[in-house]
Amino acid sequence: MPGLGVIVTERRVGRRFGLPAEMSSLVGRGPQIAAVLDGLRAARVVTLTGPGGCGKTRLALRAARLAADGFEEGARLVELASLTDPALVPGSVAEALGVPEQDAADPIAGVVRALADRQLLIVLDNCEHVLASAARVAVMLARSCPQVRIMTTSRERLDVPGEFVFPVPPLELPEDSSAGAVAASEAGSLFVARARAASPAFTLATGNAAAVAEVCSRLDGMPLAIELAAARCPALGPAQLAARLEGYPGLLSGGAARPGRHRSLDALVSWSYELLDDAERRLLARLSVLRGGFDLDVAERVAGAEPLAQQAVAGLLASLAGKSLVQVQEGPAVRYWLLETVRQFAAARLGASGEETAVHACLLEWALQVARSAEAALPGAEGPSWSSRLSAGQASIRVALSWALGGAEPEAGRELAARLARWWIATGRYSEAGQFLTMAASLPSEADPGIQARIMLGAAWSAYHLGDNPRAASLAADGIACAQQAGEPRLEVWGRNLLAGLAWSAGDADRIVAEVEASRALSGQADPALAARAQIMLAHAAFLGGDLAGQDRHGRLAIELARTAAGQEGLVLALTAWSISAIAGAGIQPATVAALEEAADVLEAHPDRFAETVMRRLRAELFATLGQFEAAETEVGLCWAAGRSGAFRVVEFAGPLAEARLAAARDDIAAAIGALRRAADGGRRVGIVMQVPAALAHLACLAAIAGDESTAAAAVGEARAALGGRRQAITAAALGYAEGVIAWHRGELADAEHLVRDATVRWDRGCDRMGACDGIELLGVLAAARERFSDAARLLAAADAARRPLQYLAPGFTANRGAAARAASQARDVLGEDRFTQAWEEGQGLTLDDAVAYATRRGGGRKRPATGWASLTPAEREVVRLVRQGLRNDAIARRLFIAPGTVKVHMSHIFAKLGITTRAELAAQAAAQDLTAR
Repeated sequence: MPGLGVIVTERRVGRRFGLPAEMSSLVGRGPQIAAVLDGLRAARVVTLTGPGGCGKTRLALRAARLAADGFEEGARLVELASLTDPALVPGSVAEALGVPEQDAADPIAGVVRALADRQLLIVLDNCEHVLASAARVAVMLARSCPQVRIMTTSRERLDVPGEFVFPVPPLELPEDSSAGAVAASEAGSLFVARARAASPAFTLATGNAAAVAEVCSRLDGMPLAIELAAARCPALGPAQLAARLEGYPGLLSGGAARPGRHRSLDALVSWSYELLDDAERRLLARLSVLRGGFDLDVAERVAGAEPLAQQAVAGLLASLAGKSLVQVQEGPAVRYWLLETVRQFAAARLGASGEETAVHACLLEWALQVARSAEAALPGAEGPSWSSRLSAGQASIRVALSWALGGAEPEAGRELAARLARWWIATGRYSEAGQFLTMAASLPSEADPGIQARIMLGAAWSAYHLGDNPRAASLAADGIACAQQAGEPRLEVWGRNLLAGLAWSAGDADRIVAEVEASRALSGQADPALAARAQIMLAHAAFLGGDLAGQDRHGRLAIELARTAAGQEGLVLALTAWSISAIAGAGIQPATVAALEEAADVLEAHPDRFAETVMRRLRAELFATLGQFEAAETEVGLCWAAGRSGAFRVVEFAGPLAEARLAAARDDIAAAIGALRRAADGGRRVGIVMQVPAALAHLACLAAIAGDESTAAAAVGEARAALGGRRQAITAAALGYAEGVIAWHRGELADAEHLVRDATVRWDRGCDRMGACDGIELLGVLAAARERFSDAARLLAAADAARRPLQYLAPGFTANRGAAARAASQARDVLGEDRFTQAWEEGQGLTLDDAVAYATRRGGGRKRPATGWASLTPAEREVVRLVRQGLRNDAIARRLFIAPGTVKVHMSHIFAKLGITTRAELAAQAAAQDLTAR
């Protein structure tokens, strides 16, 4: 005969092989078939194990069909499912193999004699309920018939010598909910094939792919369950099916032509359940309250009450696992879980047992103990371990919360939610936190203020991350009051960190600093995670104030603190906050790229969609600045995906900002302007207004560079109104720069030069070196326009040289490289090659600071007169404009980000130059001069 190494790949009808014809196609299972065939080559007895409905029989028959040509007499199937008495097994085997029962006392002896020298593959199907008898048959055949192979299917192994055991896994699930992923997966392919068999008009499409994926996932990739579900497609579409599956195992009843144990999932599991003893049944029913996996300790605590003994649970679990009713995940710590079809059946049995309330109470008691211990440990060295325990048990903890807050134990439910609040927020579970904490807050309670503080502050943080800032502010205020009443300073610090975050959203740097200082004044045990978040807020305050060096300093400290926090809580946001200064203008270094790479790695291990949304926006801007457009485009897509998947409204401005930076880098000005408009509108919608003035300032710069004066001027006015006196120095510099570009296009070269020079100096002082590069470059363009061609060459060369070490490779919102190239060409033509080269090399040798100083020293073509309106500097003109609006000196100082004393000096100079003595006279003359248009 051919050896077992020869595998027949074409489909075989089982005429001479004694195998039933396939009633429907087998979908997928290629690797599993190969593994079973390998087992047949290596062992005399191969057992396929797994729960009912996982596809053991189908897989065994396909493998037997492929292996049959390796045996002279092919393969035979012996079906044992219908047997109710183990003593009937030998006779059934003999009958299926066509061997007369010559020995009524021991029919298998006749089978052994008949097969002693024959080459045959025997499939014993469904051995679990007659396990001992089936094992005896397998042993006798393997021992006495050297050319016979035995393949068995069973919920548990036969445990015979030389047995090769292959656990049959569920079908591969779709990687995501797209139609392509569903079609490519085994589970999705099976659903589609069976749905089309039931309803030929069925088509997998974008509109129903997500529902099909949900059905496959909800049914654990179990072939039988998926087939029964797909058969309902003529009556129920995938979406309806997905919605109705929960709690309705009887929905998937099979037709009368199916074997009795397959007529419904309920009947299938019931068939297995009836084979258990009383203790196994009781434990299985109690385990139904546990979701998502559990370990032995949890099983003992929740399901080990009388009449079971806790010490007996381990043995009973092993027995249930051996019967494939409980699944086992091997590892450093063994974990168990119930397939959903089994769990639903067991839950129904628990409900009928009268023990349901008591078992849920045990679950709640366990969850409370874990939550209390975890909350105390989270800030310390053991925090990661306890966080992992909460993550592992979160599905069961949700069950306990829902049961308690649903009315069974409201006070205990409130405490459980309160103890979990900090962990939910620290691990990015904002929606879940909001759901349960809102439910807890809505219940009347006499709870102590510490519990109330946790509930209110957790709900506030959830609202903040989900974009509801007004609600977050109200909840935070109430939560801080409760924390003060409870005398828990750490809770108050947590709340004040949130108030600082709200101040950042509002663009109020002074309030950020005030909240952080108030937190520092509180006593209590140090919490590195909260301290790191405070430094992140101070970094944001520095950024708003135009101090990128300060932002870098606070960002570095935040990273150091977050690395020492339990589970490195807040590390992603710290890395991102530190990177902002580099990407915003301080200059990209290898450490910048490394920080955002590390942030991406941390998020891969510990997903947090809010942090990822923010981080992906920064990575998009990083790659756009480096001129790596494909990578930037990928990050833009990931930013939108993270924000939308987590329902984080921050993406409504983060996504458009990333798109705008990429469009600007590609020199697609129209697309960039459109994206910046969406970013500003999105910031207003979600209450994160700190980004609005900057977005509008960038829009104004781009529009001005493109020559769209009306759009640029409108954006400048809108941005100044949005600033509302808040301190955003870099944004204010960008607005002055935009006004300078507008003046340039109007032909007002002296005013343009003064405005751009002032913006460049502001950028340089704030360490926005990329902005300063663009300012120096435009000053070179203006110098050429004013026929100072040597100055133009030096300034243009200095800007060109300064960009490279900053990795400012693709143009940003304030770049005008086309105009720079034209100005350089004009300077070359006028100066001649030698003089141009000399000036260019001199400029290339300047540092950026030297270039700023050089630009500041070089004046325009005309000198400013000593008196009269033409004698006013741009800063003095700005003061006059604000005086005309009715602002006093302190308000002008806030608007211009200067000291009140400086405003007073400006006013004295203005009065002296104009020969006037009162503010009213100044406002009137300003109106006559129409300076407000400038």
